[in-house]
Amino acid sequence: MNGSKTKGWATALVAVLALGACESLLTVQDPQRYTADDLDTALPAVANGVEGAIHSVMDGFVTYQALLADVYQHTGTWGGYDEVDHGRFQYGTSPMDGTHNAWLRANWFAMDAEERFKNVLGESEAASSPMTAQVRLGGAFADLYMGLTFCESVGQPSGPAITDMDALRQAVQEFTNAMQTAQSAGRSDYAMAAQAGRAQANLLLGDLTAAAADASAIGDGYSYEAVFNQSSNNSVVLLTTKNFNEAAGLLHKWWDQIDISDDPGFMRDPWTDEYDMRLPVYFDGEVATDNETPHYSQWKYNGLTDNIPMVHSDLMRLIEAEAAMSAGDYAGATAILNNLRDAVGLAPFETPTDQGMMMDYLLSERFAELFMEGQRAADLYRFGLTRQIFDALDDDEREGSDRPTKFTMTDSEPLYNDNIDDDLTKRCAPKT
Repeated sequence: MNGSKTKGWATALVAVLALGACESLLTVQDPQRYTADDLDTALPAVANGVEGAIHSVMDGFVTYQALLADVYQHTGTWGGYDEVDHGRFQYGTSPMDGTHNAWLRANWFAMDAEERFKNVLGESEAASSPMTAQVRLGGAFADLYMGLTFCESVGQPSGPAITDMDALRQAVQEFTNAMQTAQSAGRSDYAMAAQAGRAQANLLLGDLTAAAADASAIGDGYSYEAVFNQSSNNSVVLLTTKNFNEAAGLLHKWWDQIDISDDPGFMRDPWTDEYDMRLPVYFDGEVATDNETPHYSQWKYNGLTDNIPMVHSDLMRLIEAEAAMSAGDYAGATAILNNLRDAVGLAPFETPTDQGMMMDYLLSERFAELFMEGQRAADLYRFGLTRQIFDALDDDEREGSDRPTKFTMTDSEPLYNDNIDDDLTKRCAPKT
């Protein structure tokens, strides 16, 4: 299943829903804009807009998460990319503020849309409406990604700051609500997306039993994706990929695993030296936009309308493998990983006898399966590996000491929210 039907709705509905939410504050209405009454007669567009608003910033999320992790390095002239790559941002200077603001707005829009459905359809019909399931799903994904990405957030409009773990716990409840509504509405696609999202949220919370239980319900081949189109391009391609801007590229630690070629190819598996079809890359020997750094390009997304996976069956299998590893079942965990490797023609792992090797296998497979999906930084954070990984680079420009491990909250929220003290010393800024 793909996500919203047309991502073009997202940009329009952000403005539309904001207007509808605050219409009573306006003394003069613009006749060329949508009013609340207009929205009441365009409920499917409202629902699509909420879901699309989540998708609309997934491309920027992927790029900045890659720069924060050991995936990307800055190869252009943009200060935001450079600051994240070198770990120099802090509260009030994070280039991810816009993404956080977007997901906060999407969450509030989801709440507003649900109330609109009740007012127009009546509570009984709205409770089992696929549109309600859709906006609940969108709100849940907003909290999931805010918990994954930022060290703190806001749980309710104008509410106090909450921790990343609080945001994830809220996401679990919201995904549960979305599943129940989707089942009542007969929308198994939304129910499955919600269950996969709940599996991811529980994984990040450390509840591997619950995460694996949800993951096991997601069949092979399933994928829920952020949708892009000609009116809203995938900026991973537009800004960082070969033949486009090339402002970021794969970090130098991966260069030895990439062959030079006039055509796109694949990174080599570090365990077997075989080409790994999950890691499409492109390096033809040319330098990037900065005119000095060789540009090793990701090639997972190479068209401006390429979608970005958010939750999918391979992620679910990785969750099951991690749960097995945590329980000491290395044979079971290895078998799951080997099934994923077999699907792309790679030789299997031998079952390890110690946790260190099992962890190396898991992290390696998570890197390959979730390549350019924004998950690597979260993995390094939750396993406490950020400093170790960056120290191992032996790179004076990217030291492990004091490197940020998550992004800071947008500074817009404390500025305008009276329930948050806009005091730098009271904002989280996690570092190694």
